[in-house]
Amino acid sequence: MAITIKNIPVLEGSTAEEFVRSAEENALKATPRLSDSAKKRLRKVLEKSRSFRFN
Repeated sequence: MAITIKNIPVLEGSTAEEFVRSAEENALKATPRLSDSAKKRLRKVLEKSRSFRFN
């Protein structure tokens, strides 16, 4: 039985140029960082997840 292989779209022309331009602009933007309070909340969730047990 054969499996159909989906076509992969390829960007060409102005669409491709716009995509590359947008990607390069986004690469220069600052990466968002977590606040200290968000880090504390994530640590608590991680600690609780390690001790969680299914009944």
